[in-house]
Amino acid sequence: MSDSYVQKRFFAGYAHYVTPVEAGLMRRLCWLRDYPWLTASFKFVSRLGDGPLWGAIGITLLLLGRNPERLAVAAAAVSAMAAVGLFSLMKRMIRRPRPFESWSDLSCLLPPPDRFSFPSGHTLTAFAMYGSLGSLVPALVPLLLTSAVLIGLSRVYLGAHYPTDVLVGGLLGTLLGRTVAWGWDFLFI
Repeated sequence: MSDSYVQKRFFAGYAHYVTPVEAGLMRRLCWLRDYPWLTASFKFVSRLGDGPLWGAIGITLLLLGRNPERLAVAAAAVSAMAAVGLFSLMKRMIRRPRPFESWSDLSCLLPPPDRFSFPSGHTLTAFAMYGSLGSLVPALVPLLLTSAVLIGLSRVYLGAHYPTDVLVGGLLGTLLGRTVAWGWDFLFI
């Protein structure tokens, strides 16, 4: 058997596996959809993760920050680009269907930006921002961590991702962001 065949079989098996804990959590979150203000809030938070939040933080630091903050914005931009590359590659390899495609009684409340679910690109990018900017500008940690957690939670609530998509996205994003920050600190600060 070739390595490619084994890899495809592993990813195909994982892609369709949903743990009972994940299913239960998603059902509980779906019950909360009866509250329109909560659904509107999570839609807003999810859309912030499309880029406006990171752009606003970056522009603010570029305009009002000193040299270390401006360098941190460059590190965050590198983290964001690396995050997009990483999640795009992983999604093409793993090809996990989105929850609303697998469960007939689950709808997706926002159109997803791409076809596959694993890992959550919004969450990976949000935690990469937390990891890089938070490491280089510690005063931003409360804002960045809160935003990243809410963005991840919104993706499950809205039916775009399974909890493990978000969990793995958060872990990979944090690792990626902190690695970029460490390298940036070593090279430029």
